[in-house]
Amino acid sequence: MWYAALWLLGLTAVVPAGAQSEDPLRFIRWPVGDVLSAPGSMLTLRTGLTIGVAAGGILAASHFDRGFSHRAERLENATPTRLRKVFHELGNVNVIRPMAVVVFVGALTSSNIHFQDAAFTSLESVIFANLLANGLKLAIGRARPHEKAGPNSVKPFSGSRSFPSGHATTVFAFTTPWIFYYPGIASGALFALGLGTAVARMADQYHWFSDVLGGAFIGFGVGYLLSRRHQRLSHVPSLSLSVNGFSLTWRL
Repeated sequence: MWYAALWLLGLTAVVPAGAQSEDPLRFIRWPVGDVLSAPGSMLTLRTGLTIGVAAGGILAASHFDRGFSHRAERLENATPTRLRKVFHELGNVNVIRPMAVVVFVGALTSSNIHFQDAAFTSLESVIFANLLANGLKLAIGRARPHEKAGPNSVKPFSGSRSFPSGHATTVFAFTTPWIFYYPGIASGALFALGLGTAVARMADQYHWFSDVLGGAFIGFGVGYLLSRRHQRLSHVPSLSLSVNGFSLTWRL
């Protein structure tokens, strides 16, 4: 996995260094604006309908949790342990978050503003999505499959942390911004990483089907919203003034 980060850094290293951005403070302003705009965005009819439909779909899917769990459990002996471990690590926030930081810092050494924005959005998406997922884990308190309490065992603030899947949240939050910043078949294939992680977590009895479905929705949703907002903000007209080598930029 770290080879992928080094490969991305290698790409940025061959780009000649230059002016980092017309607006280097955007990486401070964007997160603040994202947090402040969240309540207003959540109160829109479109967002409410989307969350309602998704919640209803996840609730409906939970009726199949036991059956999917038994099918996924069979994969534990049918797939190599090393392969499952790789997919587990793809969703491990303690691996993905540092890797996202390395990629972002590497992007800052290039003059490719689009790449910088994608790397920053991916990092912010992982952080925000995991904060949301961890809050839901704490509040819902659903037992994991290996605890043998059944899919309907929900005890808020009990310490059980099955719903939503943090691994599915992480991998989808990390990959989704890259898909929207660099749309195409190759970037779309990144969803296969999320699918592999979801199956691996189910196969090893860490999560129910509805857990990984919920995590995928959170990770994708946060990544999508941040990508669209940051792409829109990056195209806001600006007025630049340069005097004796010093430049000032105003967003209009």
